[in-house]
Amino acid sequence: MDTVVLILAALVLAGLGIRLIHSARDEPRRRMLQAYSRKVGLALVPEIVPELSGRIHRRERAGVVGSMVGLVLSVTALVVTDGNQNLGNGFLIVVAMTVGSTVAVIGDDSRLAFAPVADAPRLARSASPWLTDYVTRMHRAFSLVLLGLATLSYIAVLGVIAINPDRVFDDVSVRTILWPAGLLLALATAASLVTWAAANALLGRGQPADTYIQLAWSDAFRSTTLRSLVEIPGIIAATSSYVLFLSLSEAINLPAPGSIDEILAGSFTIMGPVLLVVLVSWSLTSMRNRSTTHFLRRLWPETAIELDHRRTRAAGGGGSDRPDDQAGDRPDPGNRTQASA
Repeated sequence: MDTVVLILAALVLAGLGIRLIHSARDEPRRRMLQAYSRKVGLALVPEIVPELSGRIHRRERAGVVGSMVGLVLSVTALVVTDGNQNLGNGFLIVVAMTVGSTVAVIGDDSRLAFAPVADAPRLARSASPWLTDYVTRMHRAFSLVLLGLATLSYIAVLGVIAINPDRVFDDVSVRTILWPAGLLLALATAASLVTWAAANALLGRGQPADTYIQLAWSDAFRSTTLRSLVEIPGIIAATSSYVLFLSLSEAINLPAPGSIDEILAGSFTIMGPVLLVVLVSWSLTSMRNRSTTHFLRRLWPETAIELDHRRTRAAGGGGSDRPDDQAGDRPDPGNRTQASA
């Protein structure tokens, strides 16, 4: 295990601890809530600000704690297994932190969704929302595509090893190549089934609300949770492919120039950075406005239209883009077809 990785992991852990303490203060919580309000396009109504502030803080706390757990577990696993000293260790640690943070936030939201509610009058929809109302088609396809590619890659590598061109793998322990990636691929497959069941269970729960703005904010949190949930299998599947190609690259030592094993080693070495670029690009794409406000366009269309108009005016210098500066981003109770009472 690389000493530099251990030192960096310790520094990151300390930084997360500082962030955890800092996020408990009132001012950071206020800024986080305002940032989330701008992101989802909903107003901060004074009556529900304390409730929203507490929920944002709990989500932030869960995310940080989940990242810390993922960091500790991944570093411990690398130490126990005597992981090789390469850049792949840092990538695996980052993935473990991402998954840990996501799972922790989902767990916090699920706890709230399944908590007992008071037996009191509340708003109800004429039709229950579906996953398509909260998650875009691109997000739903993300995990399936990466899981399919990871499976095809694993099958292709099995074929290459079985053929063993130029006797490349005669002196290589095939088990050390296949089992880490195979384990991650199995985890990704299991995660796809678990997340599908979890999403359906979450969608089956009600969203207690006394007002339309409370219901819209509940939709916003649920949309964020479900988008994160459906991404987990894809992240694990991409990690499986990364580990597979990295293991193959390390297994082929000093290939002869112009041989098939040199071509294999080169292609496997390239695939790691390609997968990294794909994940980073996806992370940036998934943060785009139309993804985060997808639930508005499906469940609160009039609010979404007003939000688009306001942002167009703001882009042209004709108005403000802050969600709480306009009344148009407050869900219209008259829109009873999409977000009904």
